[in-house]
Amino acid sequence: MPMPRKRRCTTQDVAEDAFGSGDEDRGSGFESALSDAEEMFSNAMDPVLDDPTLAQAEGSESLIAKECPDAVNSESNEKNKFFEESKSWKDLDEEDSDLFHHKFLPARNPGSLLKDRKYSPLELFQLFFSMETIASLCNNTNKNAKIKKEKGKKYKWEPVETGEFMKFCGILVYMGIIRCPRIQDYWRSDNVWQTPFVRKVMGRERFQAISWSFHISDPDTDSENNTKKGTEGYDKLAKIRPLMESIKLSCKAFYHPRRRLSIDERMVPTMVKNGMKMFLKFQPNKWGYKLFVLCDSETGYTCDLQVYTSSDVYSTSNGLSYDSVMSLVNPSFLGTGYVLYCDSFFTSPALFRDLYEMKIGACGTVRENRSGFPRTQENALTKTSERGSMRWIRQGPLLFVKWQDTQVVSMCSTIHKAFAGNVITRRLRQPDGTWKPCEIPLPAPVKSFNKYMGGVDLSDQRLQSYTNYRTNYKWYKTFFFHFLDMAVANTYLLYKEQCETKSLKTMTYLDFKRRLCAELCDVKMKILVPPVVPLEHEIERLKGGRRVCKQCKVEGRRSDTSWQCGRCEVPLCGSAARNCFRNWHLPDHLKKKVDPPCRPQRFISHLRSKCSEVTVTID
Repeated sequence: MPMPRKRRCTTQDVAEDAFGSGDEDRGSGFESALSDAEEMFSNAMDPVLDDPTLAQAEGSESLIAKECPDAVNSESNEKNKFFEESKSWKDLDEEDSDLFHHKFLPARNPGSLLKDRKYSPLELFQLFFSMETIASLCNNTNKNAKIKKEKGKKYKWEPVETGEFMKFCGILVYMGIIRCPRIQDYWRSDNVWQTPFVRKVMGRERFQAISWSFHISDPDTDSENNTKKGTEGYDKLAKIRPLMESIKLSCKAFYHPRRRLSIDERMVPTMVKNGMKMFLKFQPNKWGYKLFVLCDSETGYTCDLQVYTSSDVYSTSNGLSYDSVMSLVNPSFLGTGYVLYCDSFFTSPALFRDLYEMKIGACGTVRENRSGFPRTQENALTKTSERGSMRWIRQGPLLFVKWQDTQVVSMCSTIHKAFAGNVITRRLRQPDGTWKPCEIPLPAPVKSFNKYMGGVDLSDQRLQSYTNYRTNYKWYKTFFFHFLDMAVANTYLLYKEQCETKSLKTMTYLDFKRRLCAELCDVKMKILVPPVVPLEHEIERLKGGRRVCKQCKVEGRRSDTSWQCGRCEVPLCGSAARNCFRNWHLPDHLKKKVDPPCRPQRFISHLRSKCSEVTVTID
């Protein structure tokens, strides 16, 4: 009896085995590799604050009630407090009340806090990677290399110093600009693919030795921390903690953000097996280390960050989204009157109320199944609502807005009125089947959100441009590459602020990185300016026939021309092949050195024969 043919495994089967099948009656025998809470978290949802069942059926028991009853009780008390004001959704025609706006009182002057002098790219970079920080990295790298040598690693090693480590960083910046498939390709010696600059700065074996031995933290401190694994005293970020804290302190010390801030998630891509690696299906880089980042919305300057390490999504009753924002927003450092923009992962009524009490406004998209969102269906939007329709509800300082675009957009804000008279153009389908541009109402929170939410995205774009990241197997090296990218990006923004203050021409980000690379490697950049003929010299036609070209005569050839320089009155060729007019007017140090013209061989033989016939008589 022939054996049945085995069905080939498809990508869908693998995905269903990893994340669970959507068909519960299939009976595959495999359960989801992720718990319900972890699967919600991979979908950019907060298991403490989001309840998927609330969107389909009201009154059903939520996941929050099962896992965190304290959060439900506190939320229900707040809900009862404000629910009297939100019995039904209001239309566009109904006037919203005026809000009390907190006065903008920053703790320091917004913008760059540097002294009023000109800084070079290297000096700006050393604000983030100070000489003390580099010396600490060199010391820890030398300790790690000594440990590796004692364990039997066979490679040539000499202690690395600060100047050599700066050249190492300069080569990394160079590798971000000019990408090669492998590290070894930068030291190729063939005439087609060679990069001679890297070979002049550092040898390949030395570069690889520093890369293999590189260590951020003190190895002795790491050994002590490893003994605490499994206890509350264990620090998962101990291997990057010194450099991370130094970078965060520098980001705050030399720049104070302007009024509008944005907070968002950032993924540091990696495929290395590590307990901190996460999967987020809606991110461009789906696998990597997750960071919560606070940025200036106008410039994209990274003000602060937090690395997500805990796998316990129920560590607090407020939820991860609430705690991450509160850890980054510090009124004692920022001041009051700031406005924070965030997406639906962070937005919650409880968070916005607490921020409002801290005299910080907030605006962001919100999930309809988020705890505290109005559940009333009276006068709500329906599936047949026209494009541009909007409904709003106010609960004290909180404003909830639902706007019908191609899909329903839900917003929450503590700084806006529901409608301020703004409109936007959209192409709408007419009854006869044609499409016509029409103006539809635009809620004030939506307009402001679209304008100021992109601070972190702007920062991510600059980080991904000419990134220094290289594939490796050490997770702390991945963070080092990211911190180096972030330091260079913030350095460039400080440079732009400096140029705007002094009304100087600003280099592009690429040119800035090139200049920084040269200064890190202690190499002077020579900018070769093509020689140009002075404007007062013009070529004109000769009068009275052709004459011998002076430049051709200097170069040892004879050529007649009908052109001359109108100012010098020197006959010169104007052909593109020789371009004697340009060569004649070049400065002396740029003119090509031409050997004296060679005499014909017959002429030389004739002179020798004449000389042999000469007789000398002596009286």
